[in-house]
Amino acid sequence: MDARIRYISMVSENPEPLAAWYKQYFAMTELGRGDDGEIALTDGFYNLSIVKPHGEDTALGLSHIGLEIDDIHEVEGRLEDFAPHANLRGEPGGLFHGEYRVTDPNGHSVSLSTCHFNMPAEANRHFPNIRHVAFSTQKNQEILDFYMNVFGFREPTTSKRIHGVNDTRFSADGSTAMAILRYPVDQDAQEPAGGWTERHFKAGLNHIGFLVPDIQNFMAGLPKGSISDRPNTRPMTEFRVLDPETNEIDISQHKGYEVDVDVWEHA
Repeated sequence: MDARIRYISMVSENPEPLAAWYKQYFAMTELGRGDDGEIALTDGFYNLSIVKPHGEDTALGLSHIGLEIDDIHEVEGRLEDFAPHANLRGEPGGLFHGEYRVTDPNGHSVSLSTCHFNMPAEANRHFPNIRHVAFSTQKNQEILDFYMNVFGFREPTTSKRIHGVNDTRFSADGSTAMAILRYPVDQDAQEPAGGWTERHFKAGLNHIGFLVPDIQNFMAGLPKGSISDRPNTRPMTEFRVLDPETNEIDISQHKGYEVDVDVWEHA
């Protein structure tokens, strides 16, 4: 199995200004539009679909990821072996969806596509580009096992080093570093440095991360008041940015992202 994350779904009541923001500040280009105003953007590798609330996806903000796969029958076999209670069903396909959707062990949706989510099979990435996604889930070891067993992801060295020290887990597909955070927090959890934010209480897709060149000039060009430093202890990011609808975005140049076992992408 050689699956890779190539799709992110973001739900917005008004996709147009949000898409314009990502075009202006992250140099994303437009893949296409739907009749109802939905907009798909790309960095040359990812399909970032900004869709309106409907169907299974009604909560505003970052919704779910999608994996490109070679063979749905192989996925079905692996689900039978490792996640027999997972719910695999059809999706509409086209520009804004995969052809299938599955539910992970914690009930979060993952889209699947044998058509690369309407992207070319081979990437033509440009900077900035997406190299990181993060999930929030109480049973994060189960999610790590799910992605490794069903989709062939690997646990990178960064993740193995923090076992027993930190609850966070990382998974990698060769192109993207996926953090699996142990959130939402318990009511009696110790307040983190900087205080609680909305993301500490949201299950599912938590934030995404871009790799950028010349990070200081890049950050200087972003809107004022939208930027915060990340703690020095974070292994893979230097700054965090909020988009106009408060979706959180990690930014890195020098630290980079571990996209496979001991394979790092820097700018």
